[in-house]
Amino acid sequence: MVGALSAHLLILSLLLFKCSAILIFDSTDNSQDQLESADIASSDGSSSKNLFDATPIRGVNIGGVFLIEPFIRPSLFDQFLLTHNATEAPIDEWTFSATLGKEEAKKQLEQHWDTFVTKDHLEAMAQYGINWIRIPIGYWAFNLTQDEPFVDGQVQYVERLLGWAREIGLKVELDMHGAPGSQNGFDNSGRRGTPRWLLDRKNVDRTLDALEKMTRLAVEWDDVVYGIQILNEPSRWKWPVEEILRFYNEAYAMVRGITKDMYFMVHDTFLGPNEWPTLVSSNWTNALMDTHLYQMFDNYMVSINESMHINMVSEMTKDITVFDRTNIGVVVGEFSAATHDCTKYINGFGKGSRWEGTLEGTDHPSCPFETCACTGDYGSDYTQFSEHYRRFLKRYIDAQLVVYDRAIAGWFYWNFRTESAPEWDYLLGVEQGWIPRFPRAAVPLADESSSNSLEVANTEFGDLQSSATPGSGAGVVPIHTTIALVLFSLLAISIV
Repeated sequence: MVGALSAHLLILSLLLFKCSAILIFDSTDNSQDQLESADIASSDGSSSKNLFDATPIRGVNIGGVFLIEPFIRPSLFDQFLLTHNATEAPIDEWTFSATLGKEEAKKQLEQHWDTFVTKDHLEAMAQYGINWIRIPIGYWAFNLTQDEPFVDGQVQYVERLLGWAREIGLKVELDMHGAPGSQNGFDNSGRRGTPRWLLDRKNVDRTLDALEKMTRLAVEWDDVVYGIQILNEPSRWKWPVEEILRFYNEAYAMVRGITKDMYFMVHDTFLGPNEWPTLVSSNWTNALMDTHLYQMFDNYMVSINESMHINMVSEMTKDITVFDRTNIGVVVGEFSAATHDCTKYINGFGKGSRWEGTLEGTDHPSCPFETCACTGDYGSDYTQFSEHYRRFLKRYIDAQLVVYDRAIAGWFYWNFRTESAPEWDYLLGVEQGWIPRFPRAAVPLADESSSNSLEVANTEFGDLQSSATPGSGAGVVPIHTTIALVLFSLLAISIV
């Protein structure tokens, strides 16, 4: 009898845990939206930015704007194919600027900064339930030497973006996305090739100088900027972890010398969660770990089928949720709907794909089918996507958000928009239905009282979607109902 009771209790506990992981908060309860609309006053009257405990960070990256990436806006790089051999064309922002020269590079980039992201984009994201944006910026916006081909002038456009965020009610993370010498050798650092960041102390000093200026900018906008990411994706394959931690501690001292309560955000350097304690200090306060979770940057990942991709989500995140509960909070700072590497330039300008076996270093195609072609569902034209593939994209995103939205501090989708990469385009994904909408939480600071009257969008998680209408508590099991169910189940078991 005791053994049978224990077994029933175990099964019941597992079912309740699973249900609690997938249920969406009650859209009729505005308390979370109200918390999100303003700072929480602490007991001493000062403000605190510890809001992720009350409402998840639901964010989108404004990537490819202030540090250009070929796959986000390929047209900026395709122009060179008319005048250059493909092997000599620019591959990153460094060579883009060097090839054009400072005057023409400044002209083209200013037009890009001015038009690629607009206030309408931010307003649409807020309407879809986004409450944060992450803004990647290269160091050269703050610390540029004459011998470097980069151009500056980004800050005034960053501030325009911050002004829009203030008007709309979005919170902001400023992200140092590229460091002098390149911290990882990827084009997303501004300079593709051999990373040289920690080979010269001058690079570290320049990184800290740029970070100090970015932090002071953040403090000028401290009603909008809530987080500082000190460096994106420093490579553990190139730099010893202890050297990266030394930089993290130097950066922490500098940032905390300027602001005490802004989130201090560090990247996991692609280490597994069980090794993350080596990257953090027990002295840090108000800190977050940033991890980037993709399932398409190695041969195995692109070769598995759709069901395995969905199952892989829980496998990849089980230790992350433990770290979030036992150490500092965790944010998935980048993820997408992509499970293939067919996207043009996703592996770098001029590079092929693992999927078709055309990437340098691969000797055969890697995909879950007999024929691997970057067409149809795996092409750049979303109008050619099958209904089956669209349903998979929705299920895959839902599987990720079940964890990122409910079990950790939050998430940032990569990216807000692209020219021709559908699975990486947040705005397109929402419009096409494979990315869910959430109730609006972004409330302009001057209009906080309106939070109760905001139109609430229906929140969907695939097959878990309730048929009830928005505002009716759809998909929600209130805590008192859960307790009642538990007590009733225990009573029924005891009677049996």
